[in-house]
Amino acid sequence: MCLLAASPGCDEVPEDGGGGSGGGAGGGDPLLGGTLLEVPTSSEPTYVDLDAPGIVTASDAWDLRFEGKQIYTNGGESGKGDGAAFGPNEIAMFGQDSVPAEIPFLLEDEAGGAFIKWYAYDGPTHLLYSRFHVYGIRRGDELYKVQLIGFYGEEAGAPIPALYQLRFASVDASGVSETEVLQEIDGTAGGATEPLPSDPSGCVRLSTGEISFLTPAEAKASSDWDLCFRRATISVNGGDEGAGDVEAVDLMADLTASEQLADVMEKTAASALGDFDAPDNATLTASDVIWLTDGVISAFSNRWLVAGSDPLQAGEFAWLVAGSDGVEPFFVAFEGFDGATTDSVGTVRMRVKHIGGTLP
Repeated sequence: MCLLAASPGCDEVPEDGGGGSGGGAGGGDPLLGGTLLEVPTSSEPTYVDLDAPGIVTASDAWDLRFEGKQIYTNGGESGKGDGAAFGPNEIAMFGQDSVPAEIPFLLEDEAGGAFIKWYAYDGPTHLLYSRFHVYGIRRGDELYKVQLIGFYGEEAGAPIPALYQLRFASVDASGVSETEVLQEIDGTAGGATEPLPSDPSGCVRLSTGEISFLTPAEAKASSDWDLCFRRATISVNGGDEGAGDVEAVDLMADLTASEQLADVMEKTAASALGDFDAPDNATLTASDVIWLTDGVISAFSNRWLVAGSDPLQAGEFAWLVAGSDGVEPFFVAFEGFDGATTDSVGTVRMRVKHIGGTLP
């Protein structure tokens, strides 16, 4: 039985690449080969054509959209084009003149958050396997660590998907609380058929361990849950999915791109216990932890900024970007911001370089 109605069919989800590595010409300023473009930003979208480069309108063939502190590509969930991107990469990569061979793939914009790659999928058997990553959850001053230790329950001797098991513990400056385990959080949302908007699923409040059953509309209107489980999708009560201020981070996201299905399949709750025990308050409060709410995630999401900077600062990275046609490749890098604050990047000084080669 396959319960992936919340995902695109039952195909394997592409592996995410947190950060690539780049070569590049040695010596000098690698950004000198690019064209400077100043991009004024606000809460309203600003559209950029990389080929010109220049500022355009939504009706034009734009390649990047700047909105608040986020950058989106013209593809996937964010646009009608075939745009995508990969990064962050070492700034020296900008000095190259063609698509680097070491770029493995491009990432389209997609809906989700920190839990978007929580599982590995075995196509021949249609089974999902938790990666056993450890996630941080933040609600105001409350901090937790969470690990998904199971996706299948059992009924009449048969495995039932979307009956989640997880362990969690609260974390603060005084230490880590005793680990708690929740069994069979019901995310089946109606069973084997396509879920209806009226089908509720399990939502958890970590401070109490309470599980409530909410429809998507009820969950979106409520601030009284932290995590909701619906088929293969795990939502956080913040951003687009809820009325709360909950954020999350995959503390092991850098491992995702290199994880092999066979290795993930061998993991168990027992073998992954050490990974769960390791994070402490210092881990979750470190300045380089990138917290996410749920929404549209691009290759740039929170990765193009220096974590914890105030006012906001641009990271010294290069990004490979596919134009809206899905064919033309560009390098993009950011020199800095003018008029940045805690919540706004102001005017972005961006370098753009049209390069040769074939996109992956």
